[in-house]
Amino acid sequence: MIKQKTIAPRFSMDEEQYKLSYFSESLSEFELKQSEFVKKGKNCYKKLRQWFKKDILHIEMFKPVCPECYTKKVIKNNIKSRILYFYDHGEVNTEIQGYKCKKCGKTFHTNINEIVPENSNYSHDFIEKSLELVSYFYGYLRAVASKVKKDTGISVSHQTIENWILKTKNLNKDKIKRFSGYYIFDVQWIKIKGDWHYRFTLFDTKFNSVVSDEIYSKENSKNIKDFLEKSTWNQEKITITTDLDDKYKPIIEKLGFKHQWCLFHAFKNINKSVNRYIKENELAEEEQDEIIRQKLELFNLFSSKSFNAARNKFDNMLSKINDFYRVIQEIMVDSIMPYFNTFFGFLKDENIDYTSNKLENYFHKTMPRHIKKIIKTVDGVMARIWLRTKLWDERNGIGF
Repeated sequence: MIKQKTIAPRFSMDEEQYKLSYFSESLSEFELKQSEFVKKGKNCYKKLRQWFKKDILHIEMFKPVCPECYTKKVIKNNIKSRILYFYDHGEVNTEIQGYKCKKCGKTFHTNINEIVPENSNYSHDFIEKSLELVSYFYGYLRAVASKVKKDTGISVSHQTIENWILKTKNLNKDKIKRFSGYYIFDVQWIKIKGDWHYRFTLFDTKFNSVVSDEIYSKENSKNIKDFLEKSTWNQEKITITTDLDDKYKPIIEKLGFKHQWCLFHAFKNINKSVNRYIKENELAEEEQDEIIRQKLELFNLFSSKSFNAARNKFDNMLSKINDFYRVIQEIMVDSIMPYFNTFFGFLKDENIDYTSNKLENYFHKTMPRHIKKIIKTVDGVMARIWLRTKLWDERNGIGF
């Protein structure tokens, strides 16, 4: 057998056809992200020429143009010194080239907004990496400031980081143009300056991504309807899974969705009713064992292989309803029978999530319980949520 040598590419590794990952499947996620960041950085400053000389960063324009009369007839005029802060290079002494227009006499300096925001000495890269730390540290700004100083040697106040947070935009929006139509909706309570606010969240179960996230001052039917209608006006409408809150069902069905109740909350309610009945009636141990057996028979309905199988089992239980304890009878007649489709819709369509666990997990990752009472403004809450959602989407490969 003739051995053939595989020739590695000799050209730029930034070219798409020559990605290093093509030759090494074991390339780590970190290395891949670093490679993407370097490529992004090279393209970021393409209008500027930069070089170091005697530890001083010099910046000038590739093709200077007068901002007053837009002519290219400009000459170098003077240099402005400035200190800039980069995450990987720390404090950098910088000289920024100035120019004079030969046509109109306008003097100006190189615009470095590609490197740093206006009226700031911190580079975009410095701010971006600091905000990434905010998402990892769940918003504890003093911990973020301490980590930044350890990494860069630069002291940044927690208020400066807070200002960067408040300028954060929702970059996660519109990453997915068309959602699947299979959603979970829930409300998370968040205390802001001592008052409870309500985070309405709609989550797509197939994409494992948030559709919409907003803070409201009141949790009422009007706000819920407005939120769901606005979030899904141009999207597929199939089903929404929720807990057993009475407000949700009429709103969801009026908007044209099928409604699925979360079975975890259903089981929790059934257990609560049964336990209260046992306690109030002081049942003997044998009676308690029997009522628990009947409850488990009820739970067994939800393990059915098909909707028709569940329906047949339930009909069989109804035919001998007098054999059950009163509390089980009430659950069967008042809760399950009128809303059988809402409980068992997931057996008709395997794409329907029968619990809200995915959204609960998203809540925990983006606004954990131990910090949701310490934020002072609605803007601060939403900015932190967006930063954590960006991290969530990265881990789930959404929009990247």
